[in-house]
Amino acid sequence: MARKPATATPATPVELPPAMDYAQHEATYNGFVNFVKWAIVALVLVVLSLYAFIEAHQPIIGTLLLLVIPVGAIAVMVMGSRRT
Repeated sequence: MARKPATATPATPVELPPAMDYAQHEATYNGFVNFVKWAIVALVLVVLSLYAFIEAHQPIIGTLLLLVIPVGAIAVMVMGSRRT
């Protein structure tokens, strides 16, 4: 038996998705870019602190660099909340 070709028109009407919310899209994109920027800064601090611990034999400087990450993150959150 031969198969019947699929029909292009469905029995029920097709619902189109709502229009894209460009403001929300821009806010999400800006949040992602901001997160990536601060993640890169944090990773650079981790690499510098590991260098201080392992190669430079400066554990105090390495510890201070590692402490900058959470303190800096809290400072950015506090300062960011003041702008809004």
